[in-house]
Amino acid sequence: MDVVTPHITSVLKTYQASAPRSLQGPGCGRTEPCGDAPPPPPPPAAPPILLAPDTVLGERGETLLEGEPISCFSVGGERRLCLPQILTSVLTDFTLEQINRVCDELQIYCSRCTPEQLHELKSTGVLPKSAPSCGLITQTDAERLCAALLHAPAASRPHKLPGFRVYHECFGGARGVCAVDLNLVQCLECRSLYTPRRFVCHSHESEHRTCHWGFDSSRWRRFLLVAEEELDKEKCNALLDELAARDTPATVPPVAIKQQLPLKRKQIIKLWVHRPWGVPLSRQLLRGRRPEGGLRQNLLLLLKFT
Repeated sequence: MDVVTPHITSVLKTYQASAPRSLQGPGCGRTEPCGDAPPPPPPPAAPPILLAPDTVLGERGETLLEGEPISCFSVGGERRLCLPQILTSVLTDFTLEQINRVCDELQIYCSRCTPEQLHELKSTGVLPKSAPSCGLITQTDAERLCAALLHAPAASRPHKLPGFRVYHECFGGARGVCAVDLNLVQCLECRSLYTPRRFVCHSHESEHRTCHWGFDSSRWRRFLLVAEEELDKEKCNALLDELAARDTPATVPPVAIKQQLPLKRKQIIKLWVHRPWGVPLSRQLLRGRRPEGGLRQNLLLLLKFT
């Protein structure tokens, strides 16, 4: 049996006494109870993936779409336009099949107005008293729809314009050449000519699973950018700023908001009525669902009450 010398015993006692104050050593495995350690702090609360529904009615006003005044509600920073007015004042030259096809291609959705919004539209004369409901479309989607129907690329291919290269990243993006003197931008892909306001709505790329929010073509200067390959970007930006200053959009006079009549307790809606996710515009134009008569009958019924 090995004999432990007094020197080794002294070294072990010294090591055991100093080990609890060190990072590691025999003392870290002590079995004697120690004071209760403080509980770990609770983890920070994770932010919600989706915000709570907006329960406000939204301020009613008017906005211009293709030069036509359209009633709208401003909710959450996005204007929601009255769909019947768009169909009867802006898209009058297109058949229901054309509108339906473009809506399906662009995956445009619409929501049904709330009872309070419907009451506001009726009380201000926008909709007749007999209208059962009304579809609302965001201004972003309304501009996308009008750009696809009213400003499709021309069949002719004009000569290239002199100017500097620009691009935008809206709805898939596009690249072009801006001729400031002519107030035109020519698309490099199809060579069609557009004003800067129309060009930021023009695109040859399709986007999927993209939520478009807050777009306003009248603020085209925010979206139209000078290409990186341009040598004198400061001069080009100054020319675009000058062009934007001359192209001041027309404004709609403010609309007097009429005081809403008080609703009965049973008519008060506590939660915002959201559109069904994944249901296209053609399936919920009027009542938020597709009627048995199909889209054509749905649109005809919608126009009947306008």
